Amino acid sequence: MKIVLIEPRQSKKNVYSKLPMPLLGLIYIGTILKERGHQVEIYNEDMYMPDYSKIEADLIGISILTVTANRGYEIAGMFPKEKVIIGGIHASLLPEEAVQYARQVVVGEAENVIADIVEGRLTDSIVHGTPVENLDTLSFPDFSLIKGYKKASMITPISTSRGCPFNCSFCTVTKLFGRKYRFRSAENVIGEIKSKKARRFFFCDDNFTANPKRTELLLDMLKKNKIKKWACQVRCDIAKDEKLLPQMRRAGCDIVCVGFESINPKTLKDYNKMQSLDEIVNAIKAFHKNKIKIHGMFVFGGDHDNKKIIWETLKFAIKQKIDTVQMMILTPFPGTQVHEQLKKENRIFSKDWSLYDGQNIVFKPLLLSANELQVNVVNAYAKFYSISRIINLLSKFKIRNAFLNIMGWTVFREWKKLHIKHQQIV
Repeated sequence: MKIVLIEPRQSKKNVYSKLPMPLLGLIYIGTILKERGHQVEIYNEDMYMPDYSKIEADLIGISILTVTANRGYEIAGMFPKEKVIIGGIHASLLPEEAVQYARQVVVGEAENVIADIVEGRLTDSIVHGTPVENLDTLSFPDFSLIKGYKKASMITPISTSRGCPFNCSFCTVTKLFGRKYRFRSAENVIGEIKSKKARRFFFCDDNFTANPKRTELLLDMLKKNKIKKWACQVRCDIAKDEKLLPQMRRAGCDIVCVGFESINPKTLKDYNKMQSLDEIVNAIKAFHKNKIKIHGMFVFGGDHDNKKIIWETLKFAIKQKIDTVQMMILTPFPGTQVHEQLKKENRIFSKDWSLYDGQNIVFKPLLLSANELQVNVVNAYAKFYSISRIINLLSKFKIRNAFLNIMGWTVFREWKKLHIKHQQIV
């Protein structure tokens, strides 16, 4: 059977959007189907835009995020409905919506059910996947299935775990992967890395250091195998482990992506983030002490956020010398606590999924207008990625930071042209 899997194009809204990196879901699925003898092609629209009129396939699989849902449904409409299967986070959150555009929708993890769906043994219109309990049983994802994939210029994503015991009010992770951590063995992870031979890796786990003992073993193996230049996502609480950060640096970690979310204690509490401002500051100091760069992520629009907190956050980021930032607007993704609260209060004014990208506002804030929130976040973004800051970084020979800030400045300018009227920007 010839199977085409499609990842719709994504938003270009943060400093790292210029470094294309595919999501892993379709690659795992494609690898499973290839090993079962099917002919598989994967199209990631951010890497290669196919001519859909020329695609001939027995089955079309589309994986959608909320922000890519509209585009995914548009693609689905280009093919007979009986050939289309839709999965991904958004489809898992709203399967009744997605099934209008497909013969079947997969909810949750698809690896255990995809062969039965494709080969006709599961015929329900909505199929609920089951968690992969032993992640080591999954074959290494075959990136060569992606049309236009260029290994030399890519950051290769590696997933070493699934699930998250935390329950941040705006997050969809637990809805898809559950609140129980599942880990791959360090040996299995190293085996995949060595098979890829890529120049840079990104551990895309929501919390790379969730299991310290396993993390320490993995770090030892990374160092022994001389695997360098990698980044990961972590929480602030990693700074409490005095041994782990130096070990990460020695093992090749040079960038961490951290969801600080807010410097407003009330907002942190509302987000159920389970961290304090002091912990954020201490974590930043610890990362810098170990010469690890920080990509800090902040979310604005909570019920205790006003215009002042946006600019205080900008000053905080500059004072603390956070290397790059991502300033996002609170997005009420379907199925999250935030969505249910705002829906109950009748404050969501748009269900245009293409706006659910973390940069457009789709609800009514409490302490400022939607327009004030939108404009002030954009202006703060512009201040951080300003030409003057880039020149200052270059003058101090901080070339890499300057390069990242140039990308951030470019992303901001492109986004501004697309989404904000010029006269609104101060």
